[in-house]
Amino acid sequence: MKKVAALAASMVVALALSAPAFAHFCFKTGWSDAAATHAAGSQAWLTAGEWNEFIDFAVGAGEICSAGADVLKGQIAANPADTLYMGPGLLAGGTLKNGKGNTPAHVGYLDFEAAFGACAA
Repeated sequence: MKKVAALAASMVVALALSAPAFAHFCFKTGWSDAAATHAAGSQAWLTAGEWNEFIDFAVGAGEICSAGADVLKGQIAANPADTLYMGPGLLAGGTLKNGKGNTPAHVGYLDFEAAFGACAA
């Protein structure tokens, strides 16, 4: 719970700073059991449950609307069970920014633009 609270506090600050940057939160599937165990215990990678807790916190803090939260939770639910999500920092786009189409198949990005778009509708 401390991990989620600390993450939530830092994320609320990040949410307030720049909504477009959210498009770069990544996730990764296909972890080996050992790698998933190690990564899930880190401060960088979050489980689907932890991400969903953060989304609930963001709704409660007024940082995203319920419809937008539903969009994000739907994206998370659509991923395989072994998916872990990058949490504590905004990313710079990784392989997406170089325009070469070389993002590995097991890496993806949560679509925050769609989530915030649902809030504007």
